[in-house]
Amino acid sequence: MVRPIITNGKTGIGNFGVGVMPDGTSDTLRILIKPDGFHFVPSDFEDLVLPSIVFDTPDGSKYNVSFNNDGKLLINGNELVLPTNQEDEVIGGNKTHTGLIKLEGGLQLSANEKLYEISVDEEGNLKASEVKE
Repeated sequence: MVRPIITNGKTGIGNFGVGVMPDGTSDTLRILIKPDGFHFVPSDFEDLVLPSIVFDTPDGSKYNVSFNNDGKLLINGNELVLPTNQEDEVIGGNKTHTGLIKLEGGLQLSANEKLYEISVDEEGNLKASEVKE
């Protein structure tokens, strides 16, 4: 159902509730608000466009929620980036990395059920020390 174009629209308030003439005749009102709630039909919202929605928090902060041209969710204009489970993660299978890989916090390798910590001295020499748990 397509909402008709409203021309010479009418509104009314009375003991029946609040009525408007979105899809009636100039003599009929469809009651939209009654004491028991709102009475809309789907076509009332067919051309509704919301470029963004603003939410208020109890402390008075405002958050603007919208989408960019690629359909990505934006909060206050910033693309939402979901956290990943990068903490204490086990990655299985063979991986090929291209480009520079920087390891912060150290490198540990295991061999024959022993764990080794790899370090580099000032001259660039590698050293492997067994980790005692």
